[in-house]
Amino acid sequence: MMLAFGGIVGSGVAVHAASSGNTQSATFISEYKGDVQKASSKYKLYGSVMMAQAALESAWGQSQLTKQANNFFGIKGAFNGQSVSMPTTEYDQNGQIQNVTANFKKYPTAYDSFADNGSTLRNGTSWNPSYYSGSWKENASTYQDAANALTGKYATAPNYGTALISLIQQYNLDQVFNEDGSGSNSASTPGSSSSSSNSSSTNNNDSDTELLETTQPNVAEDSKPLAKVKYTKGDPNQLVQLSATFNKYYAYNHVKGANKNEKKYKFRSLGITKPVWVYVDMKGTKSGSNTQWYRIRFYKNAKSQKFWVYAPTLNFPQAFYSKSSGSVTVNTKSKAKIYNHVYGTDQLSKSVSKASSLNSNFKYPVDGEAIKDNGSNGELWYRIKFNGKRGWIKSTSINSYTPKTVYVKLKATKKLLSSAKNGYAYNRVPTNSGAKKSTLKSLGITSKTKLTSNMVGYTTGYTDIWYRIVAPKNGKQYWVLGSMLN
Repeated sequence: MMLAFGGIVGSGVAVHAASSGNTQSATFISEYKGDVQKASSKYKLYGSVMMAQAALESAWGQSQLTKQANNFFGIKGAFNGQSVSMPTTEYDQNGQIQNVTANFKKYPTAYDSFADNGSTLRNGTSWNPSYYSGSWKENASTYQDAANALTGKYATAPNYGTALISLIQQYNLDQVFNEDGSGSNSASTPGSSSSSSNSSSTNNNDSDTELLETTQPNVAEDSKPLAKVKYTKGDPNQLVQLSATFNKYYAYNHVKGANKNEKKYKFRSLGITKPVWVYVDMKGTKSGSNTQWYRIRFYKNAKSQKFWVYAPTLNFPQAFYSKSSGSVTVNTKSKAKIYNHVYGTDQLSKSVSKASSLNSNFKYPVDGEAIKDNGSNGELWYRIKFNGKRGWIKSTSINSYTPKTVYVKLKATKKLLSSAKNGYAYNRVPTNSGAKKSTLKSLGITSKTKLTSNMVGYTTGYTDIWYRIVAPKNGKQYWVLGSMLN
C-alpha cells in the first residue's frame, strides 16, 4: 500500500534535494511567508513546519509541479476538477522506493495550495478526522513534535520528520514565524518504517488524495446479505457530466451493499465541487432493487482511480426511440464506429463494428431511429442490419438522404429555463421562413409552468432539438427549442 503523499515529485526526500543556495531559499521564504502565516494560523499549525514542507516538496519552488500547478506539497488528485499528470517516487510498505506516474492537484494560487495543506492536516481523513492531530499546535508542544507526527502518515518517506526539522533549524524558520519551541533533532517513526496498518491513502473533506487502498473503511453491516450485481461493460471513453444534484450522493469503491469492504467518499473530498465531466466504463444493476450504478473515473487514463456512483449522480443525455424502415448507405471512409446502443446514453455502449468495414455501395436495412438530446444540440442515430448483426450508427456517417426534420413521439414533462423567458414558440419546426412565431409570454409559458410534450424533432441541417408542447393559455401545440427547456 502507498500512502497519499509521495514527497517531492521526481526526487527522493532529502534535505540536500531542497537546498538550492541562500539566495533562492531567502527569496522563497520572503515571497511565501505571508501565505504560510495566513494558512497556518487559520488551521492552528506550526508555520515553520508548513514552510519546511513546502520548501522540501517543491525544491524551493523550482519543481515542475510547483511551476505548472502552484502545488507546493505534492498533493495528489484534483482541485476543483483541475490536475496535472507527473512522474513521482513513493515508498511502499516495505520501505522500497518506486517510480510511478500520478495526477496532482492544480491550484489557481500559491495560497490555495498552502490552505489546502492546512485543511488536510486539520481535518484528517474521511474515516479519522484526527489522523494528523499530532501536528496540531494544541497537541504538539514544539515544531519537532509536529514534524515527527507527520512521519508515516503525511508522507511515505521514513526520514520525513528528520528532513523537516533539519530545514527548520538550518533556515531558522521557527524564528521567521516567532515560534519558541525547542527539542532534539530527531524523528520518531511510528509503527513500521513507512506506514502502519492503520494508514490510509484517503484525504480530508476538502482534499482529494489517492484513495485506492484505505484500510479503515465505512464497512457495510456484516449482518446484511451482500447484494448481487449484474455488470455490463461499455466503451471506456464515454463522457457524462455529473448531475446538478451530485453532491447529494457519495462515490463508492464498490457498488453500495455489494462488498463487505465498502467505502464511501464525499465528492468534496475528491476535489470535486461542481458538475464536471467524467468517464463511464461500466454499469452495475443490483438485483432486488434493480437500481443502476455506474463506474466512473475523472481522468482519461484507463488506469486512473475508479469509483461507483448511483445513477442520479450522473446527467445522461436522453434518447427517444422510434421504429423505422427503409435503408441507408454508409460512408465507409468515416472513422465512425457502430455500437450496440446509442453512444453516450445510460445503457452504455460498446463497439460492434466500424463503418470502414462495411460496403459503401450496399443499402443497409434500417429498423430503428433515435434522437439524442445533448442539451445544447442533438444527434440522430439509425439502427441498421449488417452481416447478421444490428447496431446503431450516427447519421453523420451515412451518405443516404435524410429529411430536414426527423420526428419521434414521446410523453414528457418539460420546464422553461428562466434565462429563456423572452424566447419564442413556433407553429412548426422553423426549418424555413414559413414558420410563425409567438412570444412565450403571450402563450402563458413561464419558468414555473409544467409543459406537456408529445413529440421531439431533430433538424439535420442545424443539429437542433425541438419539443412540441401544449401552450397552457390556448391549448394549442407549439414547437420550442430544446436548449430552452429542462
